[in-house]
Amino acid sequence: MGKRGPRPKPTNLRVLHGDRKDRINTDEPVAPDGLPEPAYDMAEDVREVWDYTCAQLRAMRTASTADRDALAVYCEAVALHRKASQLLAQTNILVRTQRNRASGASGFMRNPLLQVQRDAATTVRGFAQEFGLTPSARSEITLGGANRDGLGAERLLS
Repeated sequence: MGKRGPRPKPTNLRVLHGDRKDRINTDEPVAPDGLPEPAYDMAEDVREVWDYTCAQLRAMRTASTADRDALAVYCEAVALHRKASQLLAQTNILVRTQRNRASGASGFMRNPLLQVQRDAATTVRGFAQEFGLTPSARSEITLGGANRDGLGAERLLS
């Protein structure tokens, strides 16, 4: 069973909103700044998503080289979602099943492309949260005093 309740507020927002110091994780790990480089040769549509997303992350100043693999999964999932959406636009949400040999009847079932879309989104969200690759996930990680050099949330409180 996962953690209960709403996701924790990112440390940057806690500081901006004036949360009490004892509610701020001063041992939060700090991901290195910079844009990640793709780990492999991406398909053209995936690379388009990669370039766009990296530009957005750079503008928001949240890019990190540590997020390379999660970003690659995200980009693959977005490209897969787009492909599934395009195919769904050309087909129906319900598709006919094969004719049953015994009864001669055929029925309908949900288009499998709907599951492809859902699985891609679930994979990205789960992967990013599990490895601490989102701001809310990073705010939950404690390094146990290893980050006392002022590189953690304490840099925001000064």
